[in-house]
Amino acid sequence: MRAYVIDNNVLRQADLPDPRDPGPGEALVCVRSVSLNYRDLMVARGRYGRPFEGSFIAGSDMAGDVLKTGSGVADIRPGDRVVNAPFLRWPAGRLTPERMKTLVGAGGVDGVLCEQVCYPTDALVPMPSHFSYQEGATLPIAGLTAWASVVSQGGVQSGEWVLLHGTGGVSVFAAQLAGIAGARTLLTTASEDKAIRMKEGFGVIETFDYRDDDWPEQVRSFTGGAGVDLVVDVAGGQTFAKSLKACALHARISLVGILDGFETRLNPFDIIGRQIQVRGIYTSSTDDLRDLARACEASKLRPCIDRAFSFDEVPAAYDYLESQRHLGKIVCALP
Repeated sequence: MRAYVIDNNVLRQADLPDPRDPGPGEALVCVRSVSLNYRDLMVARGRYGRPFEGSFIAGSDMAGDVLKTGSGVADIRPGDRVVNAPFLRWPAGRLTPERMKTLVGAGGVDGVLCEQVCYPTDALVPMPSHFSYQEGATLPIAGLTAWASVVSQGGVQSGEWVLLHGTGGVSVFAAQLAGIAGARTLLTTASEDKAIRMKEGFGVIETFDYRDDDWPEQVRSFTGGAGVDLVVDVAGGQTFAKSLKACALHARISLVGILDGFETRLNPFDIIGRQIQVRGIYTSSTDDLRDLARACEASKLRPCIDRAFSFDEVPAAYDYLESQRHLGKIVCALP
């Protein structure tokens, strides 16, 4: 089969042996679409923690058709359209060190950017019936991270103010989920065009230019001086310190990413004085993914796809992701 591998921190296309037949509790899946995440880019560029040695299949999010199943499988059948949980072994509950080692596509565990993959059936979730394969492929990391950040761990309530940063996959999903919950969404972006699109298409009430040093004060002013109740911070870095200043009393911050870097200088009293809860979000479990798929089905939510690339264009898709010109998700379609 054709695949893309990370070979000593270089992304390249490769011809690999077809997967083995599924064993007990496993399914063989024909991959129809894969979506890209910033984490995939960091892995491919050798910037995800320590550089990885050796070769492994890239990618972490896929949607496809079940071709065959192994013994002992009752809830997944050939022909089912499924998406994968990003961890092979995180069915529910809290993340543990053992479960953390089963994150796919990050070194030591093959990913899904290939034509076929053998996967544990308890880490596969039925795709919402109204989704295309490209839409389904956006759920495992971006959709699931947004779900954890806003709903299952973020605990959003109707009427609350939610602050998002940028227009990548997690932030756009978070805007959609916050809207379904009846929350009021604000967003920072430096793009006037993206600001208009987020207001018109995704229910964002107001946007703020993150290049303005006083954007936290602008946010507080817009919310009547109180500040926001929940922040989904995909930026980290110095943006995180500013997110704290935009928070209301008893606010929560779901800290997701490091687009603005790994280091920040902050005033601890910004957390203490407002009694802010900060929670790191490292995507979530298969059970959470199943809940997200049900919510998409019930609400008829449609993921936002910025651009689709062919399998042969995968390196260009990674470059496009790195440019940060996208709004929503970037996907790669397989034949």
